[in-house]
Formats: sequence, structure tokens, C-alpha cells
Amino acid sequence: MKIATHVLLFGQDKWIMRNIENAYPHVDIIYVAYSDKPWDYNPNAKKIYKNSFDLKQIKDSAFIDKIKIIEGVWAREEDQRNACVDLALSDGIDYLIIHDADEFYFNESWIKIKNFIRKHPNFDLYKIGWYCFWKSFNYILLDSSGNKITGYPEFCINLKNGVRFQSKRRPFKNNGVDSINSILIPNEVAICYHGSYVLSNEELLQKINTWGHTNDFNKEKWYNNVWLKWNEDSVNLHLVNPSAWSKAIKFDGDLPEIISDMI
Repeated sequence: MKIATHVLLFGQDKWIMRNIENAYPHVDIIYVAYSDKPWDYNPNAKKIYKNSFDLKQIKDSAFIDKIKIIEGVWAREEDQRNACVDLALSDGIDYLIIHDADEFYFNESWIKIKNFIRKHPNFDLYKIGWYCFWKSFNYILLDSSGNKITGYPEFCINLKNGVRFQSKRRPFKNNGVDSINSILIPNEVAICYHGSYVLSNEELLQKINTWGHTNDFNKEKWYNNVWLKWNEDSVNLHLVNPSAWSKAIKFDGDLPEIISDMI
């Protein structure tokens, strides 16, 4: 079983080297798709923002022997992901993991994940539960029912089954002709620790102006009324569906080894 991760590199300076180090011992290849400019979702952002990360950090790192860098400028998120799919297919990769730069796992979880896939090899898509953190790794978001796991996003696609990306990280099979057969990786196997909102104000503004959901909500209103005014009593924090994140509470658990110094 050949397994790889792929990561999209734009606006992820604080995370990318930790992300690579997190995956490195556990996969055959790490695909890094680097874009100098953001996607086309927000034309104004494309004029303003430029990738500030120096690829030399990756090229000079101890991890370069497993890394393949893909450079380009892509209109949509799925285009950038599918560039990784194409190269992974040519490299004979069986399973391609979606390992965004701000997503982290315990080392033991990587081992359990691979064992789980080996035992359930024929699914098109593997999903996983995640913890989403807010402002820092000291605060975790709760869903509308008060649960710490706020979603079950796409985690890994089976390239042998003709799976590609259709919209952002959502896949389809054989150009949509066949339905996707998916399985959820149990929480006792692994949980993703998602640092998506462990950001400074400046980092947050760049994120919401350049990502794939930039047109799904009122950015200025949410930033001013939710992000800047947040305190421990604040409720309804989600950008698109406010009640989906009921509130953020203090996190008292352990973090994956690679980010354990950030709490």
C-alpha cells in the first residue's frame, strides 16, 4: 500500500513545516502544491495577496527526500488538489490523504489510520472527525449540540477507484458517473486537530479573503462582530451557519506531539 499526503501552500507560513514533519515518518510521498497567488474566488484578493513563504525552507529541510513540490497558479481549490492527484497517480500512489497545513495528528494516530485503511481497503473515501480550535489551542469550538467534534470532513481518497476532487475537498468518482462509497474512521482510531482559527487578526483576514468560502458570508460583518468582539461568553461563531459553532470553551486535553508546544 503506497500512501501520500498532499498540502496546499498559500498563506500557511506558520504551519507548513510542522505539517510536513507530522506526516513525514508515516507516508511515502508528501505533495506540496505551491501557488504564488490565491484562487479566483475573490478577484480583489488576487491583486493584493502574494505567497510570502520561501520554498527554500522546504528544499533545504531534512524532509525533502519524501517531498514533491508542484508549482502553479490555480483558479479553484479542486484544481490545485487535482494537480496532486495527477502526480500521485503517475507515482503509483494508492491512497491520497488530504492533509491541509493546519491539520495535525498524534504519531500513534497515523499508525492506526494506516492499519484501518489496510483492513478496509476498498472504500472510495475515508472521513475523519475533527476538533477545531479558536484563537489559540487553548480554546476548542463546540457544535450546536455542545460536542467537541464539530464535523467529519473528507480525509483520504482511493486513487485506484478513479476518485478525484469535484468541489474544494469534496471528491467524486469517474467524473460523477459512480456514487462515492465512504467510511468514517472511528474516533478511537484518530481525530484531526484542526488549527484553522488559531490565527492572528492579520492571518485571519488573509484567510477569509482568499479561501474557497470567501463568497459564502459577509466577511466584514463577521470579522468585526464575531471575531474581534469574541469573549468566553460569545455564542454562534460559525462564519456561514452561526449556530453550527455554538461557542468556544477552554481545552484541557493533550495536543499532537508536533504542536504540543503551542498550548
